[in-house]
Amino acid sequence: MKKGENNMQGVKIRGIYSSSLTRLLTKNKLMITEPSENIKSSFPKLKFADKYDTTIHDFADKSGIVIKGEQTESIKNLIEKFDNAVFQVENSGDLYLGKIKKLDPDTKNIHVDLGLSKVGLLPLKDYWGFVKEGEKILVQLKSEQNDHFLLSTKIHLFGEDVVLIQKGFTKISSNVNDRETIERLNKIADENCQEGWGALYKSSASEKKESELVDEIKELYKDYDKIKASFEKEKDIKILRKGLMTCYVRFDKTVKEEMDKLRNEVKPTINGHHSLKTDIFANIVDFSENLIKEKLNEGKINEAIKKFVQTKSAKIDDLYIINEHKVTGVTNFSKGKIVEIKDEVLKVKKFLRNGSIIAGINMTSDKGDYLLTSIKENSGFVKNELYSSSDVLKASYYVITTPIEVHSRKAEMINLDLAVSIANDKKELLNEELLQSYVNQGLISKKLAAESVKIAKKLIKESE
Repeated sequence: MKKGENNMQGVKIRGIYSSSLTRLLTKNKLMITEPSENIKSSFPKLKFADKYDTTIHDFADKSGIVIKGEQTESIKNLIEKFDNAVFQVENSGDLYLGKIKKLDPDTKNIHVDLGLSKVGLLPLKDYWGFVKEGEKILVQLKSEQNDHFLLSTKIHLFGEDVVLIQKGFTKISSNVNDRETIERLNKIADENCQEGWGALYKSSASEKKESELVDEIKELYKDYDKIKASFEKEKDIKILRKGLMTCYVRFDKTVKEEMDKLRNEVKPTINGHHSLKTDIFANIVDFSENLIKEKLNEGKINEAIKKFVQTKSAKIDDLYIINEHKVTGVTNFSKGKIVEIKDEVLKVKKFLRNGSIIAGINMTSDKGDYLLTSIKENSGFVKNELYSSSDVLKASYYVITTPIEVHSRKAEMINLDLAVSIANDKKELLNEELLQSYVNQGLISKKLAAESVKIAKKLIKESE
């Protein structure tokens, strides 16, 4: 290692949470790599790693982050202290010694026992050999589906700059455009990949010396020899090598506020910084914080921003979007017209198609029916009322959510799938078992689930 180099692997962070996450990670002894100029100026005494094995970047809508790499689990553990964060984890590339259970002739899939809660499915076309029940098999996890894991026997070996692919071909990152570099990388693969293997080069490979890439390829093959030796030696189902973990973390309003606090430890941060950044006020936020940095009165600036944001708030007759982010990772978008604003409650009217299924109350709409949705900043639920074309209330249901963010043109919340239905004088608490399953899967915290049930039961009591 050269003098001055730090051989620890770091985390590369980009996006609106970079300052907050840098503070969180470095407080917990993790290192940062390739910092932006903004991070360098905010953390002048911080030492940075020369290499990274993990990346963090924003969701497209800025309301969460994607963590990918070797340190994903450690970072996930740090973020879990924020009770309202919602997690989706994808594991890919894990290598297993599995056992063949059976061949499904209808789907042409081999069922493989991995010792997990779901069966592994291996397409028959990917298996060269006699399908014998109980036979051990070396497989790699490609992805997780609702009721099974998708497997492959075409092994991928993941390195820092290169991924070796069995029965594959050589491919170079689209971010590498220099012809000489492309020719150099292809030549290295041709000379060093074993027969029947290809190399997938990451963009970082373009900056590496030939000797470094050759050494990395050799080390990957040595590791694979150890995996094969373990496979031959072992008899029982087991994981032979961990692959890559990708974690998707959805932030609600309270988590964004925690990110504000972390950021404020290192630089001027206005009230609601990250929430405003996910709205339409990013430039105003940056300008205001520069004023605070120049020693202008922070309290007056926060008050001025609050008043300015209010002038941009939605008005009656405006079209308004409601984004309900589901725990499972899907987002439901609905759009309607604001018909009332009273006591900080926005009521949004949306006409329904004849025969539409009303989620949560097991009803279908009739011709002319409409839904009146009531939302309020910081409320832990969304109230929905189903009306007939003659304005007669047919049913009500409440969807329990994380605290609602009311933005200028949209509302954001995480829909926890717990609901209260009030129809035909019958009150029901729905999906409590589903909520508990989210806790069991590690998607949400016990505290968030308990608070949700508390809100739901309070709504039932108040409706009596």
